[in-house]
Amino acid sequence: MVTASSDARAADRGATASTNAWLAPIARAIPAIVVGVLITFTPDHSASLGLIALGAFGVASAIVLTITSTRLAGGEPLRALHRGLAVITAVVSAAAFALVGFLDGDLLAFLLLALGAYGVFAGAFEFVWGLRHRGRSPYSRDGITVGGATIILALILVAVGDSVSAVGFFGAYAVIVGVYLVIAGFSGKTADTPSGETAS
Repeated sequence: MVTASSDARAADRGATASTNAWLAPIARAIPAIVVGVLITFTPDHSASLGLIALGAFGVASAIVLTITSTRLAGGEPLRALHRGLAVITAVVSAAAFALVGFLDGDLLAFLLLALGAYGVFAGAFEFVWGLRHRGRSPYSRDGITVGGATIILALILVAVGDSVSAVGFFGAYAVIVGVYLVIAGFSGKTADTPSGETAS
């Protein structure tokens, strides 16, 4: 009886985690929107500020992604996505803070390198995840879209020659992706709600 009761409780927790999957993209959007808004309203768009913003974004994102991945059901595809992105953002964040802390002078090249690395690795990882989970996850299209936008950020930075543009593009990217993730989360909630279920 004890084992049956424990199994039932575990199943209930798994069902709740799966039902609440729509909250994961919304939680992930918060660091992006906050950093994007702060960049928008900060007059200093230096390379140092860009690296600090990238580092803060990486730390906050890694924490949120780790927490959400542990709260998602074991079979939820978003779990693997969030775990992988948590590692990438943590590494990029550490690199960004290390560059600001240990290097002096013009950091534009390092800012472009760090942002470009984030765009390529995070973008490619999410884009491929979206392609692999088409038809298996309601968030696969969102993964393709966000992953593609992140790769585009890296491509744009190739043509950027000043810190103002680089930081500005990163801020715009963060806001756009953040808003998109919020919409994706609420869309996922609607998709997960049975047609006969009414909102309480």
